[in-house]
Amino acid sequence: MSVAAPMSDLALVRRLEAHAVEAWPAAVTERVDGGWVLRATPGLDRGRSNHALTPCRPLWSAEIPGAVECVEAFARSHGIHTGIQVSPLSLHGALQRDLDRRGWGTRWPVLVLAAQRDQEASAWASSASVEHADHATPEWLAAWARCEPGRDVEAHARTVFPRLVGRATFARLDDVAVGIAVEADRLVGLFCLAVDPARRRSVLGTALVRGLLAASRASVAYLQVEENNAPAVALYTRLGFAEAYRYCHRIAPV
Repeated sequence: MSVAAPMSDLALVRRLEAHAVEAWPAAVTERVDGGWVLRATPGLDRGRSNHALTPCRPLWSAEIPGAVECVEAFARSHGIHTGIQVSPLSLHGALQRDLDRRGWGTRWPVLVLAAQRDQEASAWASSASVEHADHATPEWLAAWARCEPGRDVEAHARTVFPRLVGRATFARLDDVAVGIAVEADRLVGLFCLAVDPARRRSVLGTALVRGLLAASRASVAYLQVEENNAPAVALYTRLGFAEAYRYCHRIAPV
């Protein structure tokens, strides 16, 4: 998957990573020596909520075995499957090779795309009637379930979403498009962007993103999209988002 040329430097990557850890909270978060962040949300088995996050620096080969042991011990203590979000990929070739040797699987290769307000002002304006709330209303949850059939909506409603009350904007465009915006430190992260499958490849995705950005005062917006989701990548690129960095999740063998 090719997108616009990377727009970021390492300082921006570090800002985005630090924001995302807080913007998508876990039930348990531990920060350990070396910059690792250990995360656990039992009952929700996907991505950042349950996977350790690498530091935003290259790792020395000698420190990797101890770090992996720490991640494994943390996962056992919280009853979750052992996983590591390797981010950004450009810094972690040594870790990737070590996990390959251990037989860890690779899942969810992700692009992190970012847009700056002063460069893409048109994307931050909207005339769409987007409903906003500071929590996940029953109407929002029902719309998300409609937009992403099979999604673990109830698990999110029990775990992550209560931790976002008052900190996030839950946006709904009628009952056919939803998203979440979390803003802090002049950054706004967009999460759970989804459109009714019967209405995709229309203007709804554009209207939803613009509606979220129009309500923001941040100077930089970012979002995460799986590399193989070509329609979504094309949509966000048209809105002025460009690649900031990439990451993936590595899963320990059962």
